[in-house]
Amino acid sequence: MEDQRPDPSHSTTPEGGPSLQVYVALLLAVLFWGSSFPAIKIVMTGFTPISYVFLRFLGAAAVFGALIIVTKRYRRLSRGTHVRLALMGLFHPTLYFIFESLGLQYTSASSASILVAAIPGVVALAARFFLNEKLNFQQWAGVVLSVIGVIILAGFDDNPAYAESSLLGNGLVLLAILSAAVYMIIARQLSASLSAVELTFYQVFYSIFYLLPVFLLQAWNADWSRVNPNAVLALLFLIVGSTLIAFLAYNYAITCIHVSKAAVFLNGVPVVAVLLSAFVLNEGLGALQVIGGVIVIAGVTLTNLRRRTRSVPERRIVS
Repeated sequence: MEDQRPDPSHSTTPEGGPSLQVYVALLLAVLFWGSSFPAIKIVMTGFTPISYVFLRFLGAAAVFGALIIVTKRYRRLSRGTHVRLALMGLFHPTLYFIFESLGLQYTSASSASILVAAIPGVVALAARFFLNEKLNFQQWAGVVLSVIGVIILAGFDDNPAYAESSLLGNGLVLLAILSAAVYMIIARQLSASLSAVELTFYQVFYSIFYLLPVFLLQAWNADWSRVNPNAVLALLFLIVGSTLIAFLAYNYAITCIHVSKAAVFLNGVPVVAVLLSAFVLNEGLGALQVIGGVIVIAGVTLTNLRRRTRSVPERRIVS
């Protein structure tokens, strides 16, 4: 994969640092992704996990499909590329969001968001074994810290509202994390020849085909009387805010600065999720939740803060 350098012409100030609009884009992505966890909780009051995931990405596919048509980015792809895109769409968003939404029925939004924050560490470990990407001592330390934090949080979650079910819920969220790791490994290979918009469109496009049969089976016997205005508004928020705006904002940012720098900002996602979950859902935090969360975030920070060298430029991978 070729090294790609961000275009500095619209990304920096006269002094050479990232411009204000880059930070605004990253802030928007963090706010929308962080708020998605309590929003999913609200959606679950009116929709089943399958119907929520299907409707969310049906709306996302329509939006991104229109975006591809308007920007005239449609092009024919090889059969092998479509096979890999279909496999990617199976793991994310299909399996990822099914496991995540199921897990959120048994654990707190705070715990789920902190566990999901460990994805970069899991991906770094997977890339070491499947893509032969090297990890330095600092990155290995970050991966180990992330794993320790995940074990503490998943196995010893002391959130008072989910004491009896948190192990099941956190286990389902861990399956979502593994699904995301497989997706990112495939996406890293495809990102060399496909744009971020193309990747996302085909992800959600194929996920619709996986989810449609199950959705239709459930829709026949579903209790649609459970659907309420708050659940509908939360679903629209997830489609427009957490999918469309957040995706476009984050991918704009990583065209201006390196992914490793942008990824550090994502540590704010669980912070936003925890604060909003406390405010909107009245969720409390246990001591072990806090300890596990701090360890996870510290580990992810170490994993992403790569040392710069003069001779080897840092890679930017769009995923």
